Amino acid sequence: MLLSKVASFQTMVIVIGFIAVVSSAQAEMKKPQSADKVAIVNGEQIDKGEFDAEVLRVQKALLGFGKPLTCSQVTSVQTEVLESLIRREILYQDSRKMGIKPDENAVNKEINSLKQQFPSETEYKNELSRRNISEETLRTRIEKNSSIQQYVERQFASKVTVTDSDAVAYYEGHMDLFNQPLQIRVSHILIQTDPKWEEARKQEARRKIEQILQNLKKGQDFAALAREQSDGPTRTNGGDLGYIKKGQLNKQIETVVFALKPGETSDIVEMDYGFNLFKVTDKKPETVIAYEKVKEKIVQFLREEKAKQEAELQAKALREKASVEILLKGETDQAGAKKP
Repeated sequence: MLLSKVASFQTMVIVIGFIAVVSSAQAEMKKPQSADKVAIVNGEQIDKGEFDAEVLRVQKALLGFGKPLTCSQVTSVQTEVLESLIRREILYQDSRKMGIKPDENAVNKEINSLKQQFPSETEYKNELSRRNISEETLRTRIEKNSSIQQYVERQFASKVTVTDSDAVAYYEGHMDLFNQPLQIRVSHILIQTDPKWEEARKQEARRKIEQILQNLKKGQDFAALAREQSDGPTRTNGGDLGYIKKGQLNKQIETVVFALKPGETSDIVEMDYGFNLFKVTDKKPETVIAYEKVKEKIVQFLREEKAKQEAELQAKALREKASVEILLKGETDQAGAKKP
């Protein structure tokens, strides 16, 4: 199955996903037209916008493997995504029958976490607009996700067991996941330029970075100078870029910074966008994470994986009894014909 390729150990949660159907609690909202929905499950609609977004997300993940998708693979992704959304909706409906309600604290925390990824409230709302999704619909999706997670936890996760042998076998069979590569912590000062600038203006910028370098050699604090004079986005936290692994930076910069020892500052590095100085503040050597340090996470991950498998079986069983109408043109045969 194509979708199975996108799962990873780094996702230490049951990945149920956002549900795009507008709940009955929002019945006062304008109902989408038939062109805006891909299926109806026991009278509840699955929105085409959410379907398209999920298909795109999966396609991007699969493209990360380095090969473009064939037409048949794209069709397969669409079919699997549609079936996945149908089964998720069925699980959500079953959770409602059990009286499960969203964890509002968790919902608010997730929304706040999303907002914090943007510099301002305006940019957050602009991104929602760009994705053609309202704040109300986003909250509905997260609330449904919360209900399904609680449903899976109550019905399955709390009942499955993972032995020490299971955890050890996973650890030994996935050692590549527990290799911690060499990491360095880097700070950055940037004096910005533009290729369109006249030479005199570029030289003024060069003199400024040269003076900063001289001040550093005299013992002035790198973080303080970054806050005062850097044009880089990290100036507010003293130029700190955090821990960096190979492959995360431009090759020219990577060659420079990985040659530095902790406490050392680079010479001036000229790029098209400006003059740079880098300082390595810490270095973590390559290591293998010990089993005992990740045992609990492995057990949790395997427990959730088993629960997810049980939930899938439950969803498939309920799917056989559900009234499902496929509205997505061209997908009826693959995803399942209209069922009374």
